[in-house]
Amino acid sequence: MQQSTTPLVKLPNAVTQALGAKLRGYRELAQKSQEQLAHDAEVERSRISKLENGHLNPSLLTLATLCHCLGITLAQLFDGVTATLPPASQGGELRRRNQAHADKNPAPSKAVGTDHRAKRSKA
Repeated sequence: MQQSTTPLVKLPNAVTQALGAKLRGYRELAQKSQEQLAHDAEVERSRISKLENGHLNPSLLTLATLCHCLGITLAQLFDGVTATLPPASQGGELRRRNQAHADKNPAPSKAVGTDHRAKRSKA
């Protein structure tokens, strides 16, 4: 098996740091400690710290739970977060080691509406 030479996304990065700063701001606005938020959201306290510092790439479900515990929406959490990451095929880094990525032109797509299944004769 050949290893990819495309580097992996490093943490923290602009996206995780921006999101972490927003999370910290809302946590402080709610006047909760990291420990209180962690308890409410049923995660480890160190996870809250790592999220706020951009050292973790949280799942959408984790973020939704944190938002619920802070009394905010996902839209509020992401408001103002403008950083993006290009895909590996456009010079970006891989998000995980086993990530599939386009390193060549994609195969042409099949024509829409074409039925390639065997036609059955009416009996």
